[in-house]
Amino acid sequence: MNLKFTNLDIQIALALSAASALIYEVVATNILFFYFIRSSYSIATVLGVFLFGLGLGSLLIYFLLHRIKNKKLLFGFLQISIALYALFILSDLTDIIPSISTLGTFATSFAILLIPTMFLGAVFPLAGSLFKKGKRDIIGLVYSSDLFGAIVGSLIAGFFLIPMYGAKVSIIFGAGLNILSALIMFSKRQKILPICILAVLLMMPMVSPDFIHENKSEYQFYAPSPYGLVKVINGMLYINEKGQCSLCYPQDTSERMMVVYALTPLEEYGKLNVLNIGLGCGLTLGKCLEYNTQVDVVEINYQVVLANKAMTNVLTNPRANLILDDGLHYLRNSKKKYDSVLIDVEDPTVAHSSNLYTVEAFELINDSLTDAGTFALWNYDGCTRYLDILYYSLKEAFPFVYSSPAVFFASKKDLNQPEAEYVPCSPYEVNTIDRNTLTQAYLGLG
Repeated sequence: MNLKFTNLDIQIALALSAASALIYEVVATNILFFYFIRSSYSIATVLGVFLFGLGLGSLLIYFLLHRIKNKKLLFGFLQISIALYALFILSDLTDIIPSISTLGTFATSFAILLIPTMFLGAVFPLAGSLFKKGKRDIIGLVYSSDLFGAIVGSLIAGFFLIPMYGAKVSIIFGAGLNILSALIMFSKRQKILPICILAVLLMMPMVSPDFIHENKSEYQFYAPSPYGLVKVINGMLYINEKGQCSLCYPQDTSERMMVVYALTPLEEYGKLNVLNIGLGCGLTLGKCLEYNTQVDVVEINYQVVLANKAMTNVLTNPRANLILDDGLHYLRNSKKKYDSVLIDVEDPTVAHSSNLYTVEAFELINDSLTDAGTFALWNYDGCTRYLDILYYSLKEAFPFVYSSPAVFFASKKDLNQPEAEYVPCSPYEVNTIDRNTLTQAYLGLG
């Protein structure tokens, strides 16, 4: 017990450092999620860089440890360095990392994340060397302090900071933990530096509010979410700075026209049960409600729902039933049969949307349709490998696939319309969960 209380300051400092490390790791994984074509790439990149940096930092300290005279001072300065790097570099990841090829994004991410992870790797053996060992082996105690902090940091970041306040606030919080760790380790004379930095961090929201968030006065809606920053400017919905839809779109926009193509052939059947995956601006839902329909609209992001309510009153229609769920998860678990299914979601470069464009998802949709059911999703004009893959994938799941400007629609029975005039210009290739070829084609990577 004496050993534990003797080293309590070091244990706390190490735990705070580990908590900040995992906050940065979760934030980096969450941000890179939007730049890679598959979620596994973002996870693998961040884990790979963090583990490499931790190992390299530990190795460097191993060779230099005998030359270090004031280990507590070095520990504290490493914490301050990590905090400053996080504040001025990691907080701008969305501006620094270009939306380029997977290899380019990996290389850029690796270079950016390597420096702080090396410093974090040096902290663990440095802290271990500071413990007053007595007669016991302290490796287990050092390791448990580090792990406890890491667990708390990952949970706080994933379940509280990022969903509630976004990436920048999470990074500022992590930097604050680094500074507190340095404050614990520094002597009384040395504490002035971390105290000043902490004071700046606390004053930052008042002195420079734009560092944490943009000026919200021009927005109809602004809120971070687990799926990116959601905001509405002049009727345009943005998620992570990518424009999704606008209330100013014309009546013949694809979000509305997919409804016309999918529902018009079914009007003779009376009232239609429709599944609309993706709420967005409510253009698809609004068009559905012009028909004799009952519509289940599935939206994964609650902040998009709130943004929609700030733009329109489409959800107040009693024939619209909102379901908060992932579209693919809902399709797997729902036993309900629909006359038509419509997908109006982000493009397949976003990992949580990409699986909706696969053969497996199209087959689930087929199973969810009535015998005369239809399915529609918007695409782009022209003839590209992306459209070819989308068309071939639809043909794997549906016997009839039709094409109209910016829309593919499919059915389980002949709609007495000419088979799709769209003529593929690429070799046969389909998109599956196992091999995401569609996203690569969309980005022009192959």
